[in-house]
Amino acid sequence: MTRTLRQRLAALTPAERAALTERLHTRAAKPAKALDFSLFYFANAAEDEPRYRFLLDTAKLADRLGFTAVWTPERHFHSFGGLYPNPSVLSAALAMATERVRIRAGSLVLPLHHPIRVCEDWSVIDNLSGGRVGLSFATGWHGTDFALAPDHYADRRERTWDAIDVVRKLWRGEDVDFPGPDGTTVTPTLFPRPVQPDLPVWVTASGNPDSFTKAGELGANVLSALIGQSPEHLAANIARYRAARAAHGHDPDAGTVTVMLHAYLDQDATAARELCAAPLREYLRGYLEQQRDMVGGPDQEGDVEARLDFAYEMYSTQTALIGSPDTVGPLLARLAAAGVDEIACLVDFGVPLDKAVESIHLLARVKDGQAATGAPVTTAPLGIDQERMRRLELANPAGPANYVTTGLRIRGPLRADALDDALRFVGGRHEALRTTFDTRDGVALQRIGADFALRLERFDVTDVPPEERVRAARELRTAFARRPFPDDRPPVRVALIRLAQDDHQLAVVKHHMITDWVSFTVFLRELFGAYLDLSLGRTPDLPPAVPYRAFAERERERLRGGKMDDQLDHWVKQLDGAPEPVTLPMAGRRPEKQTFEGERAWMLFSHETTAKLNAVSRAERVTPFMTAYTALVACLGHVTGESDLVLGSPTANRDWAPENLLGLLLRPMPLRTRLRPEQTFRSALADVRKVTSAALANAEVPYQALVDRLAPERDLDWLPLFKLRYLFLRWDEPVAVSGLTLSPLDTDPRTSLYDGTVSLWDDAHGMFGRIEYNSGLFARDTVVSTIETFATMLDAAVTDPDLRVGDLPTSGSRRFHVDQDELEVRLGDQRPRS
Repeated sequence: MTRTLRQRLAALTPAERAALTERLHTRAAKPAKALDFSLFYFANAAEDEPRYRFLLDTAKLADRLGFTAVWTPERHFHSFGGLYPNPSVLSAALAMATERVRIRAGSLVLPLHHPIRVCEDWSVIDNLSGGRVGLSFATGWHGTDFALAPDHYADRRERTWDAIDVVRKLWRGEDVDFPGPDGTTVTPTLFPRPVQPDLPVWVTASGNPDSFTKAGELGANVLSALIGQSPEHLAANIARYRAARAAHGHDPDAGTVTVMLHAYLDQDATAARELCAAPLREYLRGYLEQQRDMVGGPDQEGDVEARLDFAYEMYSTQTALIGSPDTVGPLLARLAAAGVDEIACLVDFGVPLDKAVESIHLLARVKDGQAATGAPVTTAPLGIDQERMRRLELANPAGPANYVTTGLRIRGPLRADALDDALRFVGGRHEALRTTFDTRDGVALQRIGADFALRLERFDVTDVPPEERVRAARELRTAFARRPFPDDRPPVRVALIRLAQDDHQLAVVKHHMITDWVSFTVFLRELFGAYLDLSLGRTPDLPPAVPYRAFAERERERLRGGKMDDQLDHWVKQLDGAPEPVTLPMAGRRPEKQTFEGERAWMLFSHETTAKLNAVSRAERVTPFMTAYTALVACLGHVTGESDLVLGSPTANRDWAPENLLGLLLRPMPLRTRLRPEQTFRSALADVRKVTSAALANAEVPYQALVDRLAPERDLDWLPLFKLRYLFLRWDEPVAVSGLTLSPLDTDPRTSLYDGTVSLWDDAHGMFGRIEYNSGLFARDTVVSTIETFATMLDAAVTDPDLRVGDLPTSGSRRFHVDQDELEVRLGDQRPRS
């Protein structure tokens, strides 16, 4: 904010401040309204036809199709926008060619023009058009432009703000004095008188917060763009603009925020992106060259290309209307939620002009569709991993077993309202957190909208005796994790449980359709990063979020054309002739219809055993994952009497994904391992290293593709290729954020999607783990016995890796199984409290 705005806000009485706050909050809470759509011109330089035919023809088309306005810029001495040196000349032509569409300059560089000439020119156009003009005033960017007014460059911003006031007064017919010849004063009268009594004025603000604030102070509208700012930064700037309007006596709801976006639509989103790749890169090259010219100095060619690659990737996927009518809704939804009122579609950035005309028809369809339904909502195909999960969920609903839950213990002076604001901010960034699922004509789809704001659900257990609060919160989290999600809302919820004034617990529950464990890490990191910024009065500054649907589409493209055939062949060869997936000895027969109720049994290893495991892993050039897995396979071989075993283990599948992507990206890997009783544990480690390394090298194949090839008759079985799952994870140490200490928190939903999952955590104080198991299949005694066997064999193997697998002891005097309360006492209350 500027100093003036701060002073005005400080001068408000408490009642006035409360009324202003309520008004702004009310506006922010309103459902996103339908956006206006306009056409914007900037860069067309086609040489195979008259230069301005496209402008005139498509302006007439916009007039017929009900677009709000057509915008033309002012640019000088550069091929980038060089067809538009004078928007008033072109607007006069547009006024005669159209009947209804509004005619706007976007932007007129005001320091280059005398206010009287601005008013005279545009009053003529207002008369020609029947009162349809509007002007967006810019301060100017390029020093070369000011060859037209060299003395106006240094103080161009101040000149612009002063001149806006003068232009408005002249337009209204008020007296304004100007210096005349020989020291005289001239008070001119504007002719012809304009049709509109007040000139619609915009201020062009490319991302500078001060420009948004100034527009609010002036009571003007705003013209902006997403080159140079993310939708989140734009939302913060719009909030500044609305607050400044209110603080200076203007209706905060009345101003129009217009955002220019590159726009090209095709019925096929992939075809649209392919067609736009070259012209958009060249457009961005021109933009980067302009930036270079502004700051001076040459770029190295490699630097230019690297910047261009980055700019193209970010802009084309996150901040441009490039795709199909069914894929652009999420960006429109984010902009509507941010407070944007009008989308100015830049249509002449180098795509073939006949294709651009077709695109305008599709843009009109989007315009009319969202106008009929209110907040924009789009549909998109499911991701590859989502498809299988959706099909299984419909055939054999797993309910809460298919939810993923995580959480944090929060110690310190938490500002719950700031955390709530941070949650809404992160929810607005990521499409996955605004996605529901539906079926249309038998095809499952994602539905992504803007009318869902994540809010904290708040619970309080301070009425419970202090010694019982942790247990009470544990039960609350379990109930929270098991509560079904309604079909018509995104499957995500967040709870804050208050145990004391400076002691809270956070529980986050998501359906697996929209998340994996890495996504949880990204979510929590962004949540508390935004919390820190908001607590300090700053706008959260996070890199743009990539939509999951865009990643899913690229993943399909990577799989087309046999790109994964070699990897699929590896798995076919690896699993050829494999036995039925291994599982634990069952208490009875497997029911015909799978159930998913589950329990957990915990294990704890000493610091000494953990140190030995890590030392053996380093010596044998394997990971701790591989060492513990080898002992687990040896244990299951002993328990079941089988020597050829297939277990599952997920991999993150994020080699090609942006770091901050939220969504389902897991690839379950079926690991087939054959250990011989006579081989040493050291030899077994070498075999396991080969198996797991080959699996990771071929891990991009979607699990569904493996099922289709290897077990098509079991396609609707949750566990066609493996029934037991193994994970080895790092337990995060507590971290400090804004005066808070955040510690990982485990929640037991009392479910099990698999027969069993063996999870181990490598902790600085000693490894620990659990077996989550289907309580309808296995007796607890069987699971506890398996824990003792596994832990005893692992302890012996890392003590003497030259022991033969068949000679590893299966029982001993040391007890490894612990109950929940004992685990908490042994590990300390910063570790899992479920």
